[in-house]
Amino acid sequence: MIRVRYTAVLSLVVLGLLAGNGIGREGEAGTKRVKATSTLELRELVGQEVTVYGSIESTGKSSSGHQFLNFLGKQLSVFCGKDAVEKFKDGKPAELYANKDIEVTGSLSLFNGKLQLKLTSPENIRILEETAGRSPPKKVELKQVGREAWLSPAGLRYQGHDPEGLNRVEHIERHTRDIPNRDGPHGVFDGGREVAFAVIDEAWHLAEKRKLRADVEGDRSSYLVRMNRRVGYLGGKTGQERGNPPLDRVFIVFETDTKNIVTAFPR
Repeated sequence: MIRVRYTAVLSLVVLGLLAGNGIGREGEAGTKRVKATSTLELRELVGQEVTVYGSIESTGKSSSGHQFLNFLGKQLSVFCGKDAVEKFKDGKPAELYANKDIEVTGSLSLFNGKLQLKLTSPENIRILEETAGRSPPKKVELKQVGREAWLSPAGLRYQGHDPEGLNRVEHIERHTRDIPNRDGPHGVFDGGREVAFAVIDEAWHLAEKRKLRADVEGDRSSYLVRMNRRVGYLGGKTGQERGNPPLDRVFIVFETDTKNIVTAFPR
Protein backbone atom coordinates (compact mmCIF):
# COMPACT_ATOMS: atom_id res chain seq x y z
CA MET A 1 0.00 0.00 0.00
CA ILE A 2 2.82 2.40 0.94
CA ARG A 3 4.62 1.53 -2.31
CA VAL A 4 1.44 2.22 -4.35
CA ARG A 5 0.94 5.54 -2.58
CA TYR A 6 4.61 6.53 -3.15
CA THR A 7 4.35 5.63 -6.84
CA ALA A 8 1.19 7.71 -7.22
CA VAL A 9 2.77 10.73 -5.52
CA LEU A 10 5.92 10.38 -7.64
CA SER A 11 3.78 10.24 -10.79
CA LEU A 12 2.01 13.44 -9.79
CA VAL A 13 5.34 15.19 -9.16
CA VAL A 14 6.68 14.12 -12.56
CA LEU A 15 3.49 15.28 -14.27
CA GLY A 16 3.74 18.59 -12.47
CA LEU A 17 7.31 19.08 -13.62
CA LEU A 18 6.40 18.21 -17.19
CA ALA A 19 3.48 20.61 -17.08
CA GLY A 20 5.74 23.33 -15.71
CA ASN A 21 8.25 22.73 -18.48
CA GLY A 22 5.44 22.84 -21.00
CA ILE A 23 4.39 26.25 -19.73
CA GLY A 24 7.97 27.48 -20.01
CA ARG A 25 8.21 26.33 -23.61
CA GLU A 26 4.89 27.94 -24.42
CA GLY A 27 6.10 31.22 -22.93
CA GLU A 28 9.25 31.22 -25.08
CA ALA A 29 7.31 30.32 -28.19
CA GLY A 30 4.79 33.04 -27.38
CA THR A 31 7.32 35.91 -27.21
CA LYS A 32 5.70 38.89 -28.90
CA ARG A 33 7.26 39.90 -32.25
CA VAL A 34 6.92 43.63 -32.93
CA LYS A 35 8.16 46.01 -35.63
CA ALA A 36 10.83 48.39 -34.31
CA THR A 37 8.87 51.46 -35.44
CA SER A 38 5.72 50.42 -33.52
CA THR A 39 6.68 52.63 -30.59
CA LEU A 40 3.30 52.76 -28.83
CA GLU A 41 2.90 48.98 -28.87
CA LEU A 42 6.46 48.51 -27.61
CA ARG A 43 5.92 50.90 -24.71
CA GLU A 44 3.09 48.69 -23.52
CA LEU A 45 5.53 45.76 -23.44
CA VAL A 46 8.19 47.40 -21.24
CA GLY A 47 9.40 44.91 -18.64
CA GLN A 48 8.79 41.92 -20.90
CA GLU A 49 10.95 39.86 -23.25
CA VAL A 50 10.11 40.72 -26.85
CA THR A 51 11.38 40.07 -30.35
CA VAL A 52 11.87 43.21 -32.43
CA TYR A 53 12.66 43.51 -36.13
CA GLY A 54 13.64 46.42 -38.37
CA SER A 55 16.48 48.38 -39.96
CA ILE A 56 19.54 49.55 -38.06
CA GLU A 57 20.14 53.23 -38.81
CA SER A 58 23.32 53.74 -36.81
CA THR A 59 25.55 52.06 -34.25
CA GLY A 60 27.72 53.26 -31.40
CA LYS A 61 30.33 52.28 -28.83
CA SER A 62 31.03 53.57 -25.34
CA SER A 63 34.41 53.99 -23.67
CA SER A 64 33.29 51.26 -21.24
CA GLY A 65 33.12 48.67 -24.02
CA HIS A 66 29.33 48.67 -24.40
CA GLN A 67 27.84 48.78 -27.91
CA PHE A 68 24.54 50.11 -29.26
CA LEU A 69 22.39 49.44 -32.32
CA ASN A 70 19.89 52.20 -33.13
CA PHE A 71 16.82 51.27 -35.13
CA LEU A 72 15.48 53.56 -37.85
CA GLY A 73 13.89 56.60 -36.21
CA LYS A 74 16.10 56.26 -33.11
CA GLN A 75 13.12 55.59 -30.81
CA LEU A 76 14.48 52.14 -29.95
CA SER A 77 18.04 51.02 -29.37
CA VAL A 78 19.67 47.69 -28.62
CA PHE A 79 22.10 47.70 -25.69
CA CYS A 80 24.87 45.11 -25.70
CA GLY A 81 26.96 45.21 -22.53
CA LYS A 82 30.71 44.66 -22.53
CA ASP A 83 30.40 41.06 -21.31
CA ALA A 84 27.87 40.26 -24.04
CA VAL A 85 30.02 41.97 -26.70
CA GLU A 86 32.87 39.59 -25.87
CA LYS A 87 30.65 36.62 -26.75
CA PHE A 88 30.63 37.67 -30.42
CA LYS A 89 33.58 35.86 -32.00
CA ASP A 90 33.02 36.70 -35.69
CA GLY A 91 32.98 40.47 -35.21
CA LYS A 92 31.40 42.94 -32.84
CA PRO A 93 27.71 43.94 -33.00
CA ALA A 94 28.38 47.56 -34.00
CA GLU A 95 30.16 46.33 -37.15
CA LEU A 96 28.19 43.15 -37.86
CA TYR A 97 24.76 44.75 -37.85
CA ALA A 98 25.44 48.29 -39.11
CA ASN A 99 22.89 49.23 -41.80
CA LYS A 100 21.30 45.76 -41.70
CA ASP A 101 17.73 44.53 -41.31
CA ILE A 102 17.78 42.48 -38.12
CA GLU A 103 15.62 40.56 -35.67
CA VAL A 104 16.62 40.61 -32.00
CA THR A 105 15.16 39.20 -28.78
CA GLY A 106 15.70 40.58 -25.29
CA SER A 107 14.18 42.31 -22.29
CA LEU A 108 12.60 45.69 -23.03
CA SER A 109 13.07 48.69 -20.74
CA LEU A 110 13.11 52.49 -20.70
CA PHE A 111 16.38 54.40 -20.43
CA ASN A 112 16.18 58.20 -20.18
CA GLY A 113 12.62 57.94 -21.48
CA LYS A 114 13.56 55.95 -24.60
CA LEU A 115 13.01 52.31 -25.40
CA GLN A 116 15.99 50.01 -24.98
CA LEU A 117 16.28 46.28 -25.59
CA LYS A 118 19.06 44.30 -23.89
CA LEU A 119 21.03 41.86 -26.06
CA THR A 120 22.83 39.20 -24.03
CA SER A 121 23.88 36.57 -26.57
CA PRO A 122 24.75 36.15 -30.28
CA GLU A 123 22.01 33.52 -30.46
CA ASN A 124 19.40 36.22 -29.82
CA ILE A 125 20.08 38.30 -32.94
CA ARG A 126 20.10 37.56 -36.65
CA ILE A 127 20.24 39.37 -39.97
CA LEU A 128 17.02 39.10 -41.94
CA GLU A 129 17.20 37.89 -45.50
CA GLU A 130 16.34 40.25 -48.32
CA THR A 131 12.61 40.64 -48.77
CA ALA A 132 11.28 38.12 -51.27
CA GLY A 133 10.49 39.68 -54.61
CA ARG A 134 12.64 42.76 -54.06
CA SER A 135 14.27 43.75 -57.33
CA PRO A 136 18.05 43.40 -57.31
CA PRO A 137 20.01 46.63 -57.87
CA LYS A 138 20.31 47.59 -61.51
CA LYS A 139 23.82 47.49 -62.96
CA VAL A 140 25.33 49.26 -65.94
CA GLU A 141 28.49 48.87 -67.97
CA LEU A 142 30.45 51.90 -69.08
CA LYS A 143 31.48 52.05 -72.73
CA GLN A 144 35.11 52.96 -73.30
CA VAL A 145 35.28 55.67 -75.97
CA GLY A 146 38.91 56.69 -75.64
CA ARG A 147 42.19 55.78 -73.99
CA GLU A 148 40.90 56.99 -70.62
CA ALA A 149 37.37 58.06 -71.43
CA TRP A 150 34.10 56.24 -70.75
CA LEU A 151 30.45 56.90 -71.51
CA SER A 152 27.48 55.77 -69.40
CA PRO A 153 24.06 54.73 -70.79
CA ALA A 154 22.74 58.16 -69.72
CA GLY A 155 25.45 59.89 -71.74
CA LEU A 156 27.58 60.90 -68.77
CA ARG A 157 31.23 61.14 -69.74
CA TYR A 158 34.10 60.16 -67.46
CA GLN A 159 37.44 61.49 -68.64
CA GLY A 160 40.43 63.31 -67.19
CA HIS A 161 42.23 62.81 -63.89
CA ASP A 162 41.93 63.86 -60.27
CA PRO A 163 44.76 65.65 -58.37
CA GLU A 164 46.18 62.27 -57.32
CA GLY A 165 46.45 61.06 -60.91
CA LEU A 166 43.47 58.68 -60.85
CA ASN A 167 41.19 58.74 -63.87
CA ARG A 168 37.54 59.64 -63.23
CA VAL A 169 36.38 56.01 -63.13
CA GLU A 170 39.09 55.00 -60.68
CA HIS A 171 38.26 58.02 -58.55
CA ILE A 172 34.58 57.08 -58.29
CA GLU A 173 35.49 53.45 -57.64
CA ARG A 174 37.10 54.65 -54.41
CA HIS A 175 33.56 55.49 -53.32
CA THR A 176 32.43 51.86 -53.70
CA ARG A 177 34.33 50.75 -50.60
CA ASP A 178 35.01 52.23 -47.19
CA ILE A 179 38.34 53.77 -46.23
CA PRO A 180 37.99 53.67 -42.42
CA ASN A 181 41.24 55.53 -41.72
CA ARG A 182 40.45 58.40 -44.09
CA ASP A 183 40.11 61.73 -42.29
CA GLY A 184 36.61 63.20 -42.35
CA PRO A 185 33.55 61.76 -44.12
CA HIS A 186 33.67 59.33 -47.04
CA GLY A 187 30.46 58.53 -48.94
CA VAL A 188 30.30 54.87 -49.99
CA PHE A 189 27.92 53.43 -52.61
CA ASP A 190 26.12 50.15 -51.92
CA GLY A 191 26.45 47.38 -54.50
CA GLY A 192 29.88 47.87 -56.05
CA ARG A 193 31.08 49.59 -59.22
CA GLU A 194 28.30 48.69 -61.69
CA VAL A 195 25.54 49.67 -59.27
CA ALA A 196 27.33 52.92 -58.37
CA PHE A 197 27.43 54.10 -61.98
CA ALA A 198 23.78 53.08 -62.44
CA VAL A 199 22.79 55.15 -59.41
CA ILE A 200 24.73 58.15 -60.75
CA ASP A 201 22.86 57.84 -64.07
CA GLU A 202 19.57 57.63 -62.19
CA ALA A 203 20.42 60.67 -60.07
CA TRP A 204 21.27 62.66 -63.21
CA HIS A 205 17.92 61.72 -64.79
CA LEU A 206 16.12 62.79 -61.60
CA ALA A 207 17.96 66.12 -61.53
CA GLU A 208 16.79 66.81 -65.09
CA LYS A 209 13.25 65.59 -64.43
CA ARG A 210 12.91 67.72 -61.29
CA LYS A 211 14.58 70.67 -63.03
CA LEU A 212 17.07 71.02 -60.19
CA ARG A 213 19.11 74.20 -60.25
CA ALA A 214 22.82 73.34 -60.32
CA ASP A 215 25.14 75.02 -57.86
CA VAL A 216 27.63 76.74 -60.20
CA GLU A 217 31.15 77.70 -59.16
CA GLY A 218 33.01 78.81 -62.27
CA ASP A 219 33.82 75.83 -64.48
CA ARG A 220 32.45 73.36 -61.93
CA SER A 221 28.80 72.72 -61.10
CA SER A 222 27.05 70.28 -58.79
CA TYR A 223 23.74 68.60 -58.07
CA LEU A 224 22.62 67.16 -54.74
CA VAL A 225 19.88 64.67 -55.61
CA ARG A 226 17.60 63.04 -53.06
CA MET A 227 16.93 59.42 -54.09
CA ASN A 228 14.18 58.66 -51.51
CA ARG A 229 15.93 55.40 -50.61
CA ARG A 230 19.26 54.29 -49.24
CA VAL A 231 22.06 54.33 -51.83
CA GLY A 232 25.08 53.98 -49.56
CA TYR A 233 26.51 54.89 -46.19
CA LEU A 234 28.88 57.31 -44.50
CA GLY A 235 32.39 55.90 -44.18
CA GLY A 236 35.80 57.27 -43.25
CA LYS A 237 36.70 58.30 -39.71
CA THR A 238 33.59 60.47 -39.42
CA GLY A 239 31.35 57.61 -40.53
CA GLN A 240 32.98 55.24 -38.07
CA GLU A 241 32.42 57.69 -35.23
CA ARG A 242 28.73 58.01 -36.17
CA GLY A 243 28.10 54.29 -36.67
CA ASN A 244 28.17 54.39 -40.51
CA PRO A 245 24.68 55.89 -41.00
CA PRO A 246 22.85 55.24 -44.30
CA LEU A 247 22.82 57.92 -47.01
CA ASP A 248 19.97 58.66 -49.42
CA ARG A 249 21.35 61.46 -51.62
CA VAL A 250 23.87 61.57 -54.46
CA PHE A 251 26.26 64.49 -54.88
CA ILE A 252 27.44 64.97 -58.48
CA VAL A 253 30.17 67.39 -59.55
CA PHE A 254 30.48 68.06 -63.28
CA GLU A 255 32.07 70.50 -65.67
CA THR A 256 29.66 73.42 -66.10
CA ASP A 257 27.25 73.14 -69.05
CA THR A 258 28.48 69.62 -69.91
CA LYS A 259 27.89 66.00 -68.92
CA ASN A 260 31.56 65.54 -68.03
CA ILE A 261 31.58 64.06 -64.54
CA VAL A 262 34.29 65.10 -62.09
CA THR A 263 33.12 63.04 -59.11
CA ALA A 264 29.99 61.58 -57.54
CA PHE A 265 29.27 59.92 -54.21
CA PRO A 266 26.51 59.33 -51.62
CA ARG A 267 25.91 62.16 -49.19
